[in-house]
Amino acid sequence: MSENNSSTKIETCNQTLKEIQEALSKIDEQRLDPELSKKEREVLELSALALRNAERLTIARLQTKSFKEMEQITAELNRLSKQIRSRVTKMNKLPHTLDKIETLIKSIVKIITEVGRW
Repeated sequence: MSENNSSTKIETCNQTLKEIQEALSKIDEQRLDPELSKKEREVLELSALALRNAERLTIARLQTKSFKEMEQITAELNRLSKQIRSRVTKMNKLPHTLDKIETLIKSIVKIITEVGRW
């Protein structure tokens, strides 16, 4: 799934969730009306129940999509960290080699100095 497509689906889910929550708020306000008949109150309560179920499902979908997106991002980060470690290892080879050469040259200078003293 492309990043843009995934982003659009998440935005759609967020918009749906917002609309559900707004509808729930309106229904909750209407349910408080003391002039409602028993039948109207029952219809509003059933509507609220259905909307709360839809809200839960939408939140679950958002979580699933978020988890999948995080897994993709984590995989990319792991790939990049491996690449960075590999490059750092390559970059460290030159200084390590130079350290060995420096040690060798110091040893040769010591030997030449000792030989020169005889």
